[in-house]
Amino acid sequence: MKTERLVLGALDTNCYIFYDENTKNAVLIDPAADGDTIISKIKQLGITVKYIIITHAHIDHIMALDEIAEFTKAPVVIHSDDKDTLNNDAFNLAVYFHTVSPKTKADIIVKNGDTLDLDGHEIKFIHTPGHNKGSMCILCGDTLFSGDTLFLMSVGRTDHYGGNQEKIIKSIKTRLFVLDENIRVYPGHGDPTTIGYEIENNMFVR
Repeated sequence: MKTERLVLGALDTNCYIFYDENTKNAVLIDPAADGDTIISKIKQLGITVKYIIITHAHIDHIMALDEIAEFTKAPVVIHSDDKDTLNNDAFNLAVYFHTVSPKTKADIIVKNGDTLDLDGHEIKFIHTPGHNKGSMCILCGDTLFSGDTLFLMSVGRTDHYGGNQEKIIKSIKTRLFVLDENIRVYPGHGDPTTIGYEIENNMFVR
C-alpha cells in the first residue's frame, strides 16, 4: 500500500490517498479543500476511490466532500458520533469559516473496532474521542491515519464543540499507545511520526 499526502486549505489540512499499487483501488481520507487539486491527483495516479473516510467532521477536513463524492461516487464513511456533525454548520465549525456544510450525507456509519476491506487489506476504525465526539483513527497494517487526535509531539485541541481534554489523552494512551511502536502515524495536520516516537517524546500525553 502507498500513501499520498495533499496539504490543502487555509489550515494546511492533510488529505490522504491510500492505495494498492497493483489494483489501483484506494481510500481517500479527509477531502479537506481544493477539490480540483484532489481530482487532479486521482487522475494522475490512475486510481479508483472505493471509500471516502472522514476522520472527524470539522469543516477544514470536509470542505471538498461534495465535489469529491460527486466525482468518485464512493461511499462516505464516518463514525456514528459524528454523523450529525457532518451537515451541521454549528457543530462542524462551518460558521467560524463563514462557509456552509457539505450537503453529502454519510453512507457507512462505523463504530470502534469496525473494519472494511480493500483488496484484502483490512481497514480498521479506532474511535478516539476528545478532539470531538466522533474522532477516529484509521489503521491499515503498519499505517495509522490519526486525524486531529495525535500529531507530531502534540495532540488535537479540545476547546470546540464535543472536545474534552481528559478524553483525548485517554484515547491516545489506551487506544493508540498500545499499538506497535513501529506504526507510522499520518496526522490531520503536519508531518508524519511513529507511535514509538510519540510514546517517548509527546509531552502532552505524559
